[in-house]
Amino acid sequence: MEKISISNSIETGPESELYKRIRVQFGHIFDEFSEPEERIGAIKKVIEEFFRNFDKEILSEKKAEETINNLQACGDIPEKELFLDAVMKALGPVLKIRESHADKFEEAQARAMNESGGFVEINRLLSYEKIGSEIQLHAPAGRTVGNKLGLYREGMRKLAEIVEKDPEVEKITAMSHLVAKHPGLFTAVGFGVYEISDEIRQKHFIHEDREIKVAEIDREKFLKRFLK
Repeated sequence: MEKISISNSIETGPESELYKRIRVQFGHIFDEFSEPEERIGAIKKVIEEFFRNFDKEILSEKKAEETINNLQACGDIPEKELFLDAVMKALGPVLKIRESHADKFEEAQARAMNESGGFVEINRLLSYEKIGSEIQLHAPAGRTVGNKLGLYREGMRKLAEIVEKDPEVEKITAMSHLVAKHPGLFTAVGFGVYEISDEIRQKHFIHEDREIKVAEIDREKFLKRFLK
């Protein structure tokens, strides 16, 4: 499942992309759980994963605990929009950190995504999981990262070495809004790009409102393209 995405802008107010996307995700959580404790528990889980991976010199344990307590106090609000208003207000001081520490904010998001998903980190821009005979690529937030092309190439070469040593792997896939937004980045190196089914969207991307596509390449083509 996709995690909260970080905007290209470092603004964090109600009109920012970051604010809107977090509010949409938590709106889905509100709809998914009818019990207040389950609802606020699901939101706290997302936030606590982020906090565990954030630089404590920037976000102190005291401030993190205070934010969690403020979130807990939102649990009994029954009306959706008022609930979301209160949750976003509780998160306000943390979101402000994005304005002055965008790179640290993104690093924490990336580490939290890999931790919660059980993904193996290849480098700052690429991680993966193996499911049966398939390697599924994941792209942590990386808008503040420099030398993206170099890291991407390095990551794919490292993955090719992993695939070469594992004869079980038959296919490499990537499924996200990035594939839909930049299909040419994948087709240029041999991937095919396809639509996803409604079943997959409901199972894996129920909190994602953006277009999702999947890129696929078989073992032989992948190794031919990326193995040194």
